[in-house]
Parts: sequence; C-alpha cells; structure tokens
Amino acid sequence: MAQFLKVETTTAARAVTLIAIADILNIAEGAPGVSNTVLTVELKPTGTQATAKYTVTVPNAADGVGVIAKAFTDAMVANPGGIVSTVVPPVSTAQAPLAQSGQQGKILITQQQVNGQFIDCTFATS
Repeated sequence: MAQFLKVETTTAARAVTLIAIADILNIAEGAPGVSNTVLTVELKPTGTQATAKYTVTVPNAADGVGVIAKAFTDAMVANPGGIVSTVVPPVSTAQAPLAQSGQQGKILITQQQVNGQFIDCTFATS
C-alpha cells in the first residue's frame, strides 16, 4: 500500500493535496447533490485534535452512488510499496459505441469517455 493519496483538483489554491493513508480512519461518500457529491475522509484523532477530516467535492458520477469512495479505496491498494498513489476521479460521461451493424473487428466510438475532475479538497479540524 502506498503511503499517500494524491488528490488533484481544479481549485488553484489547492491543486494537489496529499493525504497520509496511515492516518485514514474512515471514508464516507455523501448522497449526491444536484450536481456535486461530497466525500469525507476522516482521520484518526491525535492528542490535541478531536476530529480532523478532508472534504473532497467532485461532480456526480455517471456510474451512480459509491464510485467515488471506491476510487479512493482502489487508490489505497493500487501501489503496493509505493510512496504516492493518485486518485482517479470516476467517469462523468461514458463512452458511446456506434450502433452494431454487423461490423467486424474494431468498434467505432461516437462519444469518448470523460472522467470527472475533483473540484476541491479541504482540510478541517475541530
């Protein structure tokens, strides 16, 4: 397992955030909003902090609920022995193949797959 999760966002002030995997206590995906979903990465409490968490905002995924949390857990185990594992955002627009018409060999694509981008990743303690 890697030591850090790398979350790249479209927010210039927090373009890249590294989250220590050893400090993660829980990953919870909230219910999708109108256009965005919020994922909370809760960290283990330390002596002075009661709670600490990262809040990650991402556009709603085309694959439905649970895929954003799965992207984080997949990234946690994707790079065994490595230092950093990048979290890949879920698909926001699925690819669309050309209608089947007896075609042999390759299948033409009319719509390319588009992955979402993380909008923001903020850290808060209480």
